Amino acid sequence: MRPTHRFPAAAGVLVLAMLAAGCATAPSGHDAYEKALAQWQGAPEETLRERWGKPVSEEQIDHGKWLTYFVNNGTAPAPTVSFSIGGFGFGGGRTSVGGGVGVTTPIGQPTTIGCTTRFLVENGKVTTWNFEGPGCGSTG
Repeated sequence: MRPTHRFPAAAGVLVLAMLAAGCATAPSGHDAYEKALAQWQGAPEETLRERWGKPVSEEQIDHGKWLTYFVNNGTAPAPTVSFSIGGFGFGGGRTSVGGGVGVTTPIGQPTTIGCTTRFLVENGKVTTWNFEGPGCGSTG
């Protein structure tokens, strides 16, 4: 007798829905930040300055200027290394005593989670932008 395998239609629909959900991922922080910056396309320079404040630098170029802003979104702790000694036991028979010592020490420096954002202003309007840094689009 040959075994029959039945795959109910509802199970098939469920599998397809799960596969589709796996392909539909939430936008990354980078993508969300890019989308948020898109609102500045064509905005007047005065509006940008009112909202973002004084830039950390301005660079004049032939056809406009770059306004650079830096946002510090916090600091990541320095990486650490741990040393431990443990599992000492002495005594005989059923008697044992244990103990342990652990030490953690930082190696390196804390890392700034910052974001540098640059806006190109031409003829008094924002025309493009770019950004870099681990803090761009972070919620920290």
